[in-house]
Amino acid sequence: MRDSRSGLFDGPDGWLLSPEGGLIRCDERIAVIADVHLGYEWARAARGDLIPAHTLADTFTKLERMLDRAPIDRLIVAGDLVESTRRCASTERDVASLRSFLAARSIEFVQLAGNHDAASPGLEQSAIVSEWTIIHGHITVLKENCKFIQGHIHPVLKASGIVAPCFLTSPDTIVLPAFSSNAAGVDVATGALPPGLKGRPLRCVASSGDDLRDFGPVCTLSERLRRYRRR
Repeated sequence: MRDSRSGLFDGPDGWLLSPEGGLIRCDERIAVIADVHLGYEWARAARGDLIPAHTLADTFTKLERMLDRAPIDRLIVAGDLVESTRRCASTERDVASLRSFLAARSIEFVQLAGNHDAASPGLEQSAIVSEWTIIHGHITVLKENCKFIQGHIHPVLKASGIVAPCFLTSPDTIVLPAFSSNAAGVDVATGALPPGLKGRPLRCVASSGDDLRDFGPVCTLSERLRRYRRR
């Protein structure tokens, strides 16, 4: 169900999904995003590619839109805040700018460890919010019957020439899309999901950037898209 005033979409157990790719918990004034991949252009430049600087500005734009939807006191990044696994002065400046952006709005910043965050040792692997365990997803260390939120796999829905980032949701699972528009993703209709997600009654909620739409159960998504194409 969509809140027509805020543009947020009802997720499991009180979590709200935002079209920008974040989760919001209004009762605790907390937002969760994952896979920001700041410094993507600097990492590519180190490999000889020339890409205009855009990632930080894109991140600010998305955050401003998301923060306009609901008041937030704490932002949790569930891993892969940065792109490069090595220290990079330009990326560090971008991270400092992000911290300043949040501090100016009195928003506490919590960074969890992801597989790209090797240059920032000592980060916590998980956080708990309202009995939900938040992780990146590259390392699976979860208790049995645990409700969890993760990033890492960058789920997308590919259909009719469109690639849309999407959430995967069930009563005890939320998989976040990449907050970065640069991150390639797993096509949830045809790609193989990680073992820890298989067998779960996941639904696909895809984002146009401005809106969210529920595409129903992931387990039948491929067949439903094939039937649609044959019409």
